[in-house]
Amino acid sequence: MNSTHYIIAWLLILLTSITHAANQTPFGNQIKAVTNYNRATTQVATAGILSEGGVQELAGQGFRTIIDLRTEAEGILAEKLAAEAAGMRYINIPITSAGINDEQLVTFTGAIEQAATPVLLHCASGNRAGAMWTAYRLSKGVAPDIAFEEGRTAGMQISMEEKIKTMCRMKNLC
Repeated sequence: MNSTHYIIAWLLILLTSITHAANQTPFGNQIKAVTNYNRATTQVATAGILSEGGVQELAGQGFRTIIDLRTEAEGILAEKLAAEAAGMRYINIPITSAGINDEQLVTFTGAIEQAATPVLLHCASGNRAGAMWTAYRLSKGVAPDIAFEEGRTAGMQISMEEKIKTMCRMKNLC
C-alpha cells in the first residue's frame, strides 16, 4: 500500500512539473518563424516580426497572448485575425520611432499584467519591443543597468535607448 501511494505521489509531481513547464515561454532554439526571438522571462518573450506560420507556431508552443507594438500602417490585420483564429488574445499598442509616452506605458502595463501567459511582445525588429520592455521594467523599480541590458538583449537599438534614457531621467528612475 505504501508503494502505491509513493508511486501516485511521484506521478502527481511529474504531471504538475510538465503542466508548469508547458505554460512557460520556450527558449529561442524552439521558435523558427519569429525574427529576433528572445525569452525575457518564463512568461514573456520579445521579438521582431512573425514569419508566415509564426502565429500558429506560437499557439503550438502554448502562447496565449500577443502584444504587437506595430502601427496599423505596418500591416497588423492578418496577424490579429490569425491570433484570434488560433484562440489567442491579440493586443495592439502602436508605438512609433518617436518613442514611448506615458499613456502607452500605462496601457502596456495593464495589458502585460492581466494577460494570459505566455505572452509574446513584438514589433517589426525587436527595437520597440526592447524599448517597451525596458520602460516597463524601469517603472517596476528594476535597476537601470539591468533594465537596459534586458532591453538591448530584446533588440532595442541606440535610437530608442536614448529616448528611454531621457524618459528615465525625467521620471527620476535613472
